[in-house]
Amino acid sequence: MPSLGRSGIKKAASRSRALSAEALEQLGAARLAELLMAQTKGDAALARTLRLAIASTDGGGRLAAEVEKRLRTIGRSRGFITWDKLRPLARELDGLRETIAGSLAAADPRAAVAQMRQLLGLAGNVFERSDDGSGALGEVFRQAGADLGRLWASLPHRDPLALAREVLALWDSDGYGETDRLLEAAGPALGPEGQAELRRLLEARLATLPRPRKSDVFESGHGRGQITFRLRDLADLGGDVDAYIAATEAGGRAENFAGDIAERLITHGRPHEALIWLDRPSGRHESEAIRRTDLRLAALEALGQREEAQALRWDAFRRWLTPQHLRPYLRGLPDFDDVEAEDRAVAHALAHADRNLALSFLAGWPRLDAANRLVRAHHEEMDGRDYGRLRPAAEALAERYPAAATLLHRVLAEDVLRRASSRQYTYAVRDVRSCASLALLLPMEPDLESHEMFLARLRREHGRKAGFWTLLEDEN
Repeated sequence: MPSLGRSGIKKAASRSRALSAEALEQLGAARLAELLMAQTKGDAALARTLRLAIASTDGGGRLAAEVEKRLRTIGRSRGFITWDKLRPLARELDGLRETIAGSLAAADPRAAVAQMRQLLGLAGNVFERSDDGSGALGEVFRQAGADLGRLWASLPHRDPLALAREVLALWDSDGYGETDRLLEAAGPALGPEGQAELRRLLEARLATLPRPRKSDVFESGHGRGQITFRLRDLADLGGDVDAYIAATEAGGRAENFAGDIAERLITHGRPHEALIWLDRPSGRHESEAIRRTDLRLAALEALGQREEAQALRWDAFRRWLTPQHLRPYLRGLPDFDDVEAEDRAVAHALAHADRNLALSFLAGWPRLDAANRLVRAHHEEMDGRDYGRLRPAAEALAERYPAAATLLHRVLAEDVLRRASSRQYTYAVRDVRSCASLALLLPMEPDLESHEMFLARLRREHGRKAGFWTLLEDEN
C-alpha cells in the first residue's frame, strides 16, 4: 500500500471532516436518525420536512394527507407575516410545491392536482397578510400555477372543456398574478378543444361588455382590457396571429401594440402586413421607437428591400448613436466605403447635441481618440449624474488619455458635491482618488488644473461639506 505522505494525509483528513453526503453515510442510519430527532426539537421546519419524507414512503394517500394538513394550517392562519418570517414561509411553500409536483404526482396524479390547486388557493390569504417586497412568495405561487397546468396533462381521461372552465375560474380569483404562467403550461392539457372552449367563454364575456366610448381608449383592469389580454395569450398559445390582432383591436388603442403585432407577423412570414402596422403612429417612449425600427428592418430584409434597410439603419444611428445599427450598416457597404462611412459616423457623434450619449458611443465603439477630443472640448456640458456612461468612459480613457479621464472623474465628483448628495459622497471620494492616481500623468497645460489646484478649488467651493472631507481623509 503506497504511503500518503504528509500532504496526502492532510487532504484525507480534510475530506473526512468535510460535511458531505458521503461523509454522513459513514455515520450509519441509526446515528443519523438520532441526530435528526435531536435537531427536530428546536427546528419545526425540519420536523415537517421529515414527516413528509416518511409519508412519501407509504404511498400517495398518506403523503397527500400530510400535505393537505399543512396547507390547511397555513390557510387558517390570520396573523400578519413579519419580514423575518416571510422567507421561511416562502421556502416551506416551495418545498410543499416540489413535493406535490414530484413525489405525490408520481404516486397519485389526481391527488397532486387537488393539492396543487389548494396550494394555489392560499395566495390571497398569504399576500393579504404580508408585504412581499422581495417577490419570493410571488415566485412560489407563479411556479405553482405552472405546475398545476403541467399536472393536468398527467390526468387520464381528462375533460378539456372542464379544464377550460377551471382555467377561467382561476383567472377570476387571481388577485396577485399567481396564474401568470398557468395558460402556457396548461396548453397540452387543454389541447385544441379546450383552447377553443376557453376562447368561446372569453369572447362571450367580451360580448356582454359595452364598447369603449372612444375608439382610441384602452381599457385595463378586470374588464375589457383584462379579457383581451387573456385572448392575446390564448392566441399566442395556438400560434394564431390573426386571433392576436383581433383580440388587440377589441381592447382599444391597438397602435400601442403595433410592435407586438408586427413581430408576430414577421415570424409568420407576413412582413408586408408588419410594415403597415409599424406605420401606425405611437406615442410610446424611445425604447419602443428603437424596437419598432428594428422590426421595420427585419421586415424590409425579409422583403429583400436592402437599400431601404440601409437607409433606415443610417437614420437610426444618426438619431440614437446606436452601434447595433451602425455595424450592419457598415457591413452592407462596398469595400473601402465602410472606412469613409465610419469617419462620417464619428464626426456626427462629435457634433451630437447629447454629449453624454456621444461619449458613450465613442468610448464603446471604440474611438478613444475622438472620445478624448469630445471630453477636452465639451466636458463642462456633460451631465455628472449620468455615471453609468461617464465612469466607464473615464476608465476606458485613463491609460491613453489621462487628462480626459481626469476631467470626467472631476465632473462626476463635482456634480455630487454641488447637489450635496451625502449618500453619494463615497462615489465622489472614489472619483477624487482616481484623479489623484492620474495626477502625475497630466500634461502641463495652462487650461488644465493640476490636482493640487483642483483640490484647493473644491475646498473653497465645498469646504463646509464635512461628510465628504471626512471620507476623503479616511481614504488617506
